[in-house]
Amino acid sequence: MKTLTLLTASLFVVSLAACGQEAPAETGSAKMHMEMTGSDTMDHSAHDMPDQIMGHGTGIVKSRGSNGDFLTIDHGPIDGIGMGAMTMGFETMGSVDVSAFAEGDPVAFMVKKGRDNSYRITNICNTQVEGTDCLASMLDH
Repeated sequence: MKTLTLLTASLFVVSLAACGQEAPAETGSAKMHMEMTGSDTMDHSAHDMPDQIMGHGTGIVKSRGSNGDFLTIDHGPIDGIGMGAMTMGFETMGSVDVSAFAEGDPVAFMVKKGRDNSYRITNICNTQVEGTDCLASMLDH
């Protein structure tokens, strides 16, 4: 009976592999799956964007992540990377601190494409507080 059970289990695993699916994880070695939430990065691999790594744009802050390292921005087209207008979330890069930004703040910002193909904020300013030309000083890169 043990041989029949082992043979059946082996055939099940082989049939899953043939279908391109993973076999169920063994107890104690569960595989983590990441699901998209409101504060996770977005996959833009399906967007038709040129392979540029830096860009800049303006928008309105829609929300800020609780750790102060993530902003959701309703932005216009982002020059330099060919991204159209949309609302999306951006993580920050390096020492960028977005904890002072709140919902409704008008911003100018720069982004850089990471190795994981997501865009992160490299510099940001509040255009209502720092003036509409605050982006100009950031463009001297």
